[in-house]
Formats: sequence, C-alpha cells, structure tokens
Amino acid sequence: MKKAQAQRHDCCHEAGHAVAGVINGDKLVLVVAYADAPMSENQRALYETATRGKSKRGATLLKRSQPNCSCGGRVECNAISMFRRRFYPGNPLCERCLDFVIKEVAAILAGGVATRIVMQGTPHPLELREDGNDLSTYLIQFDDKQRAEIRDQANSLAEKWIEQGKIAVLAVTDALQVQGVLDGIGAERIIRQNLSSTGKL
Repeated sequence: MKKAQAQRHDCCHEAGHAVAGVINGDKLVLVVAYADAPMSENQRALYETATRGKSKRGATLLKRSQPNCSCGGRVECNAISMFRRRFYPGNPLCERCLDFVIKEVAAILAGGVATRIVMQGTPHPLELREDGNDLSTYLIQFDDKQRAEIRDQANSLAEKWIEQGKIAVLAVTDALQVQGVLDGIGAERIIRQNLSSTGKL
C-alpha cells in the first residue's frame, strides 16, 4: 500500500511539471514517472541524456522558448543536454526577462507543489534535491537576494498553476500510474483536454 502511494506521488510530481510546462507555453517531449519505467529505445536515450544517467527518479522533458532580449538576457543549454538550462541576465535585468525567469522557475517548482497540493503529501527528498539542482543551475548567475525573490514569486505562480490545473494533474497522474511513461504528444493531449474542460486553457 505504501509503495503504491509513493509511486502515485512520483507520478503526481512529474504531472505537476508537465501541466505547468503546458500552461507556460512549453512543448512536452517526454514524461517519465520513475527511472525503471518501460521505455522505448529512443525514450530511454532521451531520458538518460537529459538526466545525464544519474537520476533515480522520474523526469519531465520540455522544449522551452529562447528569449532574445535587447537587455542581453539569454538562456544557454547544457552542452550535454538541451533540456538543462541556465539563464544569463542582462545588465540590468529587464522586466520582460524577469517575468520569463519567474515562469521558468515556477515550472521547476511545480512538481513539488503538485505533490503538496494535489496529493496533500510531501515530495520525495530525491525529487526535491534534483529540482533544487535544476534551480541552482538555472539561477547560477543571480545573487542570493535575487534568487530568493525570484523563488518566492515563482512558488506563488506555481501554486496558482497547479490549483488551476488540478484536474489535468490528476489525469496525467492516472495515466502515468498505468503506463509509467507518456510521450509528449500524448501527455499534452491529456492536459489540454482537461484544461479546456475547466476553461483554464
């Protein structure tokens, strides 16, 4: 019973990332509930590349927009994986870029937020650590005060997204619990159907 509940929490965590990504306008590539989920050869290659073969948890792979701002703000992808990113702020950081960064950080935080709000549970420590690593990498060019301010605003936005998309989060959670992995098209279809049915998309 505890194992099934833990697995459902894992599925909900990735569902939260996926729903937040779609609300943010990102393109879903792959949603993996847990590391040993049954995947095709191509899916396994994407997962291993995106997680650098080090993750023991699930992963949500997204293709995100690349800002081209006159202030100089830009995103650079990790040399190993197009799915791992960091933001380089312009000088000074403009409002447009700040809004962009807050939304991307909200998508990173959304997995833990979904587990807390939808499952009313506590995210797995490994999931929190891996999300924290993604967050640290993304905001590496910001100082401690900026990171704290961005995280506070992003957390509030993630909570808003998950509350709006709660039905979609549950639908993706259910699908992941059965299948273990969803391709981007299938996951996005589930999310958009459930968001549109509640008037949130």
